[in-house]
Amino acid sequence: MCRKAKKRRCGAALAVAGVMACVLILSAAGCGGGPEASSSLIVPVHRHEWKFGKLTGERLSTRHYNIFTTSGNRGLVAYLPGFMESAHDNYLRLTGLGQRPDAGEPMPIYVLASREQWDVLTERVLGPNAKHRQIEAGGYCYRGVCVLWDLGHFATFSIAAHEGCHQFLHHRLRDGLPAWAEEGLAVLSEGYELGRDSVRFAPAENTGRQLDLRRAISSRRWLGMKRLLSTDPGDHMGEDLRAAPEYYGQLWALLLFIRSDEQHRAALGRMIADAEAGRLRAALNVPAAMGSGRTYVRATGVPVFKHYIDADLPAFEKRFVAYARKLAKLE
Repeated sequence: MCRKAKKRRCGAALAVAGVMACVLILSAAGCGGGPEASSSLIVPVHRHEWKFGKLTGERLSTRHYNIFTTSGNRGLVAYLPGFMESAHDNYLRLTGLGQRPDAGEPMPIYVLASREQWDVLTERVLGPNAKHRQIEAGGYCYRGVCVLWDLGHFATFSIAAHEGCHQFLHHRLRDGLPAWAEEGLAVLSEGYELGRDSVRFAPAENTGRQLDLRRAISSRRWLGMKRLLSTDPGDHMGEDLRAAPEYYGQLWALLLFIRSDEQHRAALGRMIADAEAGRLRAALNVPAAMGSGRTYVRATGVPVFKHYIDADLPAFEKRFVAYARKLAKLE
């Protein structure tokens, strides 16, 4: 838990169930820090009444977002619009993509007051038999729409930042990224530091993810590079509740390691730029008929990494393991 202080640092440790919807379950909270400049939580917001069944809520409209909420949490309602606009700026930093002169249509985020309200909306969006309705805490992003419920504003902010990254990539990229890249970027989006009316995003120091990483290494459940690159969140869900958080811990370390090397960081930027321009699939000769689901993830994870980041997986993994052990404070 994040203790009260002059500033609050939070970075959720999240486990994901499902593939297309990127469902998130809150499992722990960590602390963030980093060199990024703080940005204001105070942004222009247009407020309108929003009806959800018999309930009356608000639509909070900003440059990039339409936030629909029934929450009575004043802190959440007051600061979520500015938080998400700052998160959007953070997505641009993480991906290297430029700000669009025309923001386009605002992206929808639903934040319901309770699990019960969330369940009603989820049934409308995904149907009565959707597996996503089984999660105990969190939310999901489905086809560019985020659907969350209020878990208290610090936890909700972390989940919204992670899911918002999936949403951002859905709307910006013509070609989908493999799971290791998209989920890794979403994990890097989680950590943040709140001031009185400002936020600073801090991908490198997330104690929740650090703990997940440490467990993956010390428990000998470390995923080799080929498995890490060729699987998606759904492959790590099951009876062992430790598997998904440890998978995310490794992805957190992987993306930090890539970004720590100038050449690898530039290669990651080229990969994302190609995905935005619709050149990524062509670079790998991926047939259009393959779609963008789990078959695409399994088929492209390793080839994309070899094409853009490093073709020598054994050598890369040797360096990566040494980096991860230091990051987990095991050396």
